Amino acid sequence: MRHLSLLLASKSPARLATLRAAGIEPAVRVSHVDEPAVLSQVRGGPSQQVLALATAKARAVLAELRAEAGFEVFSTTTGQPASSFLSTGEPTRLPDLILGCDSMFEFDGQVFGKPRTPEVAKERLTAMAGRSGVLHTGHCLLQGTSGEGLSALSHARVHVAPMSEAEIDAYIASMEPLWVAGSFTVDGLGGPFIEHVEGDYHGVVGLSLPRLREMLAARGLSITQLWTQAEPAKGEESEAGREYLSRTRPFSPRHSADGFILCSCGRRHWGLAGAAGICAFRDHEGSREVLLQLRAPWSHGGGTWSIPGGAIEWFEDPQTGGLREFAEETSITELQIRGCHTADHGDWRFDTFIAGCTDGVEPVPDAESTELRWVCLDDVPANLHPAFAQSWPEIRSFVLNAD
Repeated sequence: MRHLSLLLASKSPARLATLRAAGIEPAVRVSHVDEPAVLSQVRGGPSQQVLALATAKARAVLAELRAEAGFEVFSTTTGQPASSFLSTGEPTRLPDLILGCDSMFEFDGQVFGKPRTPEVAKERLTAMAGRSGVLHTGHCLLQGTSGEGLSALSHARVHVAPMSEAEIDAYIASMEPLWVAGSFTVDGLGGPFIEHVEGDYHGVVGLSLPRLREMLAARGLSITQLWTQAEPAKGEESEAGREYLSRTRPFSPRHSADGFILCSCGRRHWGLAGAAGICAFRDHEGSREVLLQLRAPWSHGGGTWSIPGGAIEWFEDPQTGGLREFAEETSITELQIRGCHTADHGDWRFDTFIAGCTDGVEPVPDAESTELRWVCLDDVPANLHPAFAQSWPEIRSFVLNAD
């Protein structure tokens, strides 16, 4: 296996130290993302917020690198590496991978980012002393040429020791808690005040090494390929890894929450903020039918049947996102929502809204569909998308009994 270069899209010294301790010496580039502006577009809780920020940081850095370099991609079939060119004409190699991260602390139903002022830090630390909360960390790993990404979350419950007012004041006077999520560190002066952590310690520091390893493995790569001094694991790079690294076609998401997430269930799912779709049904010539979509070969799950739907936006609720996706893929807008089925995987969920449709309405497929077809409930094809197949028995029962 060959060495891979990594660029860290973060100014966090703790994240940089975590990578260095693991034998990885990344380049560092601060994204300067307008975090309040990003968060103003996020409807969900802390998991969605940290994923949105991590994604925005990684994508912003990639965009800056391309713009500054006058980006031009060379085909790997020619034997030349993917490169960009500066105005001087000197080649500068883009990083193989770009990593963005963000963390937030959830306590008593509130989400704590950086306190920024001593007053806010004291209020939070006083409330947290002797209690616990959950630290959420979002990760976004981009392929440095195409920009194709994979995101993941880590969660850990942090138990804070009882702290006297004098200890709180002294800790705040050190300035350390003002610029870290939750107003504390586990690897610095705040460490003595953290009694224990349930979950990934590194995730609490701000970058989960186990999740990074899992994201790389999901792309056919090994974390040993990021070691700076030590040799990577022996053997040939996997075919999946070579294919992933060789992609040069830029990934251009239609929506900011488009992308894959490596869920805690161990599978990759499409939709950083979750996904939703519509199982539309109608009564036609004495039979109850559902509208199914044969997904285009290039799409996620291509060649399988499911319902029209997809990633919802950060600011959308599932029903709004599901209706939008359905309309984009079918051109049908007149529906009567009758119910909802939720497949909740923890870090990701898919909401299927069951909706009645007037007989005679025919869909108009977009590029994501090879075919859209009204199908009798008893004639549903066998090659269903695996995730849809798991939910289909319950959805079928609901459709069958809907008024």
